[in-house]
Amino acid sequence: MRGHIRSKGRGSWQVQIYAGVGPDGKYRRHFETIHGRKSDAQKRLNELLVNLEKGIYAPSGRLTVAEHLHNWLEGYVKTNCSPRTLDSYRSTIEIHLIPALGHFRLGQLNAQAIQSYYGKACEKLSARSVHYHHRILKESLKYAVRQGYMGRNPCELVDPPSPSKKPMRTLTLGELEVLLETASSNQFYPEIYTAVSTGLRQAELLGLRWRDVDLDMASLSVSQVL
Repeated sequence: MRGHIRSKGRGSWQVQIYAGVGPDGKYRRHFETIHGRKSDAQKRLNELLVNLEKGIYAPSGRLTVAEHLHNWLEGYVKTNCSPRTLDSYRSTIEIHLIPALGHFRLGQLNAQAIQSYYGKACEKLSARSVHYHHRILKESLKYAVRQGYMGRNPCELVDPPSPSKKPMRTLTLGELEVLLETASSNQFYPEIYTAVSTGLRQAELLGLRWRDVDLDMASLSVSQVL
């Protein structure tokens, strides 16, 4: 197990490691180009060698964050999460994460780049939205660590924005009477009445069936959500 650094011109270095023979019988070599100082290249070489000592070998130097996020969506989220979660994750990834971080090589994504993205995102989005981006990115990189593509999840070194808690405002008795009176002729009056009477969420209301209602006991049970 060994590696070396070769100059490719001013401010450009090629890191090369030799990782022995792979399962296919072929000799494994890994190349990465590092822009900056030679010390930066040496730091990256040390990281790769440490990963190899841990038994981690993957051509993550060629795998971009965008490619990894797509692979994670199709290979993990699609088979382990609901279609609604998949759609939400895909939307956030395509609209926000890939444009900002997708060009990075997966093995070179660091906490500083992620923290910088959160700072810029908070200029346009709420802290709650950016925190949601953090949650998705952290889960995807956690998967990358399990697959051996990364030695550590850089999101663990980042401080995401904390969503501010707003006090919930509920309807007063007078407002509730106005709502029910106004909605009395609406086709959704039963749903509205049930909502304000029980506090059920929308998905729970939509999942109710007649067999979930016991008129004799004046009760209902939630057995599914939609």
